[in-house]
Amino acid sequence: MGHLSDRLAAVRERALHAYSLRAGTGNGLRIVCVTKGRSLASVEEVVQAGALEIGENYLQEALKKGVFRLRDQYGILVRFIGRIQSNKLSRVMREFDALDSLEERLLSELAPATLSGEVRIKEFLLEINAGGEQQKGGITLERVRELFAGRKQPLPSFVSGFMAVVPLEATMGERTALYESVYEVFREVQERDASPAFTILSMGTSDDYELAITCGANMVRVGTALFGPR
Repeated sequence: MGHLSDRLAAVRERALHAYSLRAGTGNGLRIVCVTKGRSLASVEEVVQAGALEIGENYLQEALKKGVFRLRDQYGILVRFIGRIQSNKLSRVMREFDALDSLEERLLSELAPATLSGEVRIKEFLLEINAGGEQQKGGITLERVRELFAGRKQPLPSFVSGFMAVVPLEATMGERTALYESVYEVFREVQERDASPAFTILSMGTSDDYELAITCGANMVRVGTALFGPR
């Protein structure tokens, strides 16, 4: 199994240490292995090393690669973390276990009737565009406050939390400020809506997951730190 097993162990150790400093325990921290552009053999290797959740950005790539066969074999969760197209939403809902890149425009489409029947997804994370980048999807922090933190309308009960993205070029200081702002809004929504399902805050990637954890994340998305550059 070799280097992937060692890398996953190192990531997990560092992540749990950061989490324990903030929360006093490692319980509740989740690590999503980002497998976009990786071979099925590599994905299976990291799963055999102990990965419990993987994240794919594209429906067709996930289908072609066969990651859902690994789910059936190993019992992992397969999360959709990429920008979603409306015409592929129904297929994504049937194939994946979680949708981490939910956008505001889709909230009204996911009525209770849509979430029954053949729908497999059980966790929905509203994507937060923390840096307000026009080329990225997601909802801005200002918009979250306008809609949900201020209780102008309740956050739909099926939303399990937030997934935040920050600009790639942001410094660690800038990322700290953005992550802390996302956590602040997360707590505002959590306290005001008090939905028992709203518990997940996914922030941080390979180059800053420890920082994100200290800022409040309980889920991180790690790819390059495991597999190396694409």
